[in-house]
Amino acid sequence: MVTFMDKEKAFVESQRVMRFNSLTPDGRIHSVPICFAFDGVNLYAHAKSRGTRRWRDILENKTSSVELDYYSDDWSQLKGVLIDVNPVFVEPGPEQKQALIMLRDKYEQYWGMLDEATSMVRMEPTRIVSWGL
Repeated sequence: MVTFMDKEKAFVESQRVMRFNSLTPDGRIHSVPICFAFDGVNLYAHAKSRGTRRWRDILENKTSSVELDYYSDDWSQLKGVLIDVNPVFVEPGPEQKQALIMLRDKYEQYWGMLDEATSMVRMEPTRIVSWGL
């Protein structure tokens, strides 16, 4: 298991969206922006439907990563974190409920969108690469 440095943790916590990158069955990269929660160790997202491309990809091939970054025309200000992750669907229970609370606390819109039985995905970091922090 890998751990975040304090600067990486602070950067991830400050971000509102990340890009989730997965491999399609034919080997293409599929990248989508997603909202997420972070408990200091793992990242969480809701799995609205296991039928969506991003979640079908991880059922077929767990090779995934997430990227959070900041762009500036002043390239000395560029910074970001690339995290290889092992995505795992979280079954209903205490962890799923806690992840849902974290998402709702971060994104007010989720109070009206996600019900108590919403499926969640835990993204366990396996490698962390950061720059500009």
